[in-house]
Amino acid sequence: MVYANPGGFNFGATNLDAYGISLLAFIVVYTILLYAACIYLWCQRHHPVVKMRKVGLMLLSVLVIHVFCFMDFSVYTMNGAWPCNVEFWSMSLYLPIGIGLWQAQNQQLIIVSREQTEMSQSHRPVFKPLLPPRGRGTGTPSYWFCRLKTWYRGVSSQGKYEGFVLFGIIVQFAVSMVIYNISRKFSAYGIVEHHTTPGLCRRGWEW
Repeated sequence: MVYANPGGFNFGATNLDAYGISLLAFIVVYTILLYAACIYLWCQRHHPVVKMRKVGLMLLSVLVIHVFCFMDFSVYTMNGAWPCNVEFWSMSLYLPIGIGLWQAQNQQLIIVSREQTEMSQSHRPVFKPLLPPRGRGTGTPSYWFCRLKTWYRGVSSQGKYEGFVLFGIIVQFAVSMVIYNISRKFSAYGIVEHHTTPGLCRRGWEW
């Protein structure tokens, strides 16, 4: 029978009971198997079936999500040893960025299938969009707006989707940075909330 700490997640000593050790053992074994599979997949990245899936983007998304997964499995055992700041950034960055990257990788398969269908039905003209001249006006808002419009017209569907994902990551990071700096739960120079205990720090609108 597995014994679990009746206090649960009470921010005391580490929970090195049967349940806590089982969680750590599982996530360590899972991590080893996952890394072995990632290494094997990377070694086979030049295979046509694997190459079309953008292995680099797929592995990056899996590894980023796995960091969050590893922290989740170790929460009970650590029993609050993770600083509140670490958990905040893990939830605010690793989880949404990992999901965004994984969604971008999944979109790659849909776009490849769609483009193969279009290529088999019609012959699209191949062209290279012209960029605005780099002479006079370089650095002005109109110049960069023109470059952005030219990029959007010339880039592939996958490139556009990855651009949207990158924009979402930047917005997520900016919002997380604002919340982190204005809340006194995480920083001494905040302007809202107040300093609390480790347990209460993990509750509130910031999460």
